[in-house]
Amino acid sequence: MNPKIRSLLTFLILIAGLVLFLQSGLNNQVSVAKIRELGENPATPLLIIAAMAVAWTYALPASVFFFLTPLLFPPLEATAIICTGTAAGTVLGYVSARSIGGPWVGRFRDRKITRFLERHSSFASLFAVRIFPGSQHGLINYSAGILKIPLRRFLTATLSAVAIKAFLYAKAIDGSVGASNLREALNWETVSVLSMLGLLALAGHIWQRRAAAEMPDTTA
Repeated sequence: MNPKIRSLLTFLILIAGLVLFLQSGLNNQVSVAKIRELGENPATPLLIIAAMAVAWTYALPASVFFFLTPLLFPPLEATAIICTGTAAGTVLGYVSARSIGGPWVGRFRDRKITRFLERHSSFASLFAVRIFPGSQHGLINYSAGILKIPLRRFLTATLSAVAIKAFLYAKAIDGSVGASNLREALNWETVSVLSMLGLLALAGHIWQRRAAAEMPDTTA
């Protein structure tokens, strides 16, 4: 299926799901207060941070926590937890790729993101590959470790981008969950945040196409 059609279908399915949820009355039974009771356990933030760290140590996906954490905590707390988990996972993934080596790490050397970062590893480039929705954070950590990009620059760019993205996600989720109707869910603040995420996604799509065009053809 064409990537553009797949992205459009995914967006439409998410919107349809949101409308059905708001109109079904289930949101009255699953309130923000009830959901956030789970976040009152002191162990919950530690579990989220540990899960992100373990996942990114092995270059596995952990983006689900960008959406799960704001359900359990207010935006600022959720952002802090996500950033802490990101810092731990980034360092562990980076060190694993740089120090361990072997077949598991070797399979990441020919990835497109590795080839791109080999040519573009400035703070701005590292910030860009992190901030766009859909970033493959685990792969990025391994690519940076393989290429031995300076850890301080890599970690600073990562946390700067993730803090912005995590806060935007958290604000959008906080403005939607628990709303009694679609009009309430899509208030001006939520719409503004979603619009910013949409612009980031659009910019990311344009940037990725340009980056791909710069990649040398290795199949010849």
